Amino acid sequence: MLAFIDTPVTSEEMVGDIDSLSFAPEDDELADLVRFIVKSADGRKADNIVAMRVSRVSTVCSFVIIATGNSRPQNQAITAVVKDDVEEAFGFLPYGNGVPEGSADSGWTILDYGTVMVHVMTPKSRLFYNVEGKWKDQGGEYMDISDAILPNVVPVDVGDGSVSDTMEGLSEEEDPFWS
Repeated sequence: MLAFIDTPVTSEEMVGDIDSLSFAPEDDELADLVRFIVKSADGRKADNIVAMRVSRVSTVCSFVIIATGNSRPQNQAITAVVKDDVEEAFGFLPYGNGVPEGSADSGWTILDYGTVMVHVMTPKSRLFYNVEGKWKDQGGEYMDISDAILPNVVPVDVGDGSVSDTMEGLSEEEDPFWS
């Protein structure tokens, strides 16, 4: 009766039909939630934000979002704002006890929303654990999130028909920081 327990299972059998996802990650039903989380993290100046669809290779979740914060307070702020914004907009709390796993002090915090997992990491932890590289090697697909991230610089018309993306040469009146 329980002979199936000893039968090896391939990763394709565990996950399902790998070719069943013939559409881009940007068109996935979870794309709006992913973009929302990315915008929220970007609002707290998270660096190097990446979203990957991993549903072809994982039964644990469908998307992984990885963001880097450059200090413990920044990582705490990124994690807190994502948690609060997702709860307010979608009514979701992280699985488990409703709080993030890990802490800014550990260098790695996870918000597990079941279908979407958000990793907020220090640069050192991100480099050491290489979560992104491991998912990529297994077949994770990058999602284009450029429409959800604000540019770090403001393009400025320099007057000769060209546009500069540096702040060099701007007066206090032209600098968006002062407006």
